[in-house]
Amino acid sequence: MTGGVTSIATGRNILIALALLALPTLLWAPPAIAAACGEVLAMSGTATIETGGQQRPAAVGEPVQVGDTITVPQNAKVRLHMDDGSIVTVAAGTQMTIGKYDVDATGTRQEAELTMPAGLMRAVVSAGGGTPNFEVKTATGVAAVRGTEWYVDAQGDTTQVYVVTGDVSLADAAGRNAVTIPKMSASSVVAHKTPTPIRPVSQLELNGLAERTAFYVGLCQCITTVNEMMASCRPSAEGCQAYCNGGKYSFVPQARESCGPP
Repeated sequence: MTGGVTSIATGRNILIALALLALPTLLWAPPAIAAACGEVLAMSGTATIETGGQQRPAAVGEPVQVGDTITVPQNAKVRLHMDDGSIVTVAAGTQMTIGKYDVDATGTRQEAELTMPAGLMRAVVSAGGGTPNFEVKTATGVAAVRGTEWYVDAQGDTTQVYVVTGDVSLADAAGRNAVTIPKMSASSVVAHKTPTPIRPVSQLELNGLAERTAFYVGLCQCITTVNEMMASCRPSAEGCQAYCNGGKYSFVPQARESCGPP
């Protein structure tokens, strides 16, 4: 009888120990993986994407998600195609973080927020809603649009915004003292100051910015033996042929509709 009691007690202790070991597993759940909000459309040189503290090389077709930081060193460029149809080009020497990017089931942007401490970004923003809901935050200012083509250049304690089409709102870092910049115009904001008066932008200035963010990429289509096509944006016919592993392919240079502006 005594042996039986000991056996029961021992079995109960084992069950309790197993339950305690299993408890952390029951209480812990792996972190949710954020849904992609865009992908790498084209790139030149090497760059990295950081997700949850883990870095990986950027590559064409690689997804990006909210919370990701894209780091583009000198002599490199990265172009992103976002889920709302916007195209964002990150120039050399720039680090950008996707703080928010909410797109509804119809593909309409609800809210987007990008942070760029320093560097140059070109954005061709699709129309999304009736109010500016695409923001770029720098160390010295906040720029917001509804849909337009524009540049944000943040260097040192100055943020400069150049507008090609549409209108852009530029405020100080606290979101105050906003000015509205119309097309072919610019304004800048220095730390702890209000935005400067709006001035016209010369084509020479825009040409310089365009060159720093240009890709001149074309649409590459790999044709398989069953006449299926795999498309990607590539800078040259030679790059397209390599991407298709030497097989049949077609290449449309400077495919603005599919691969974004130069």
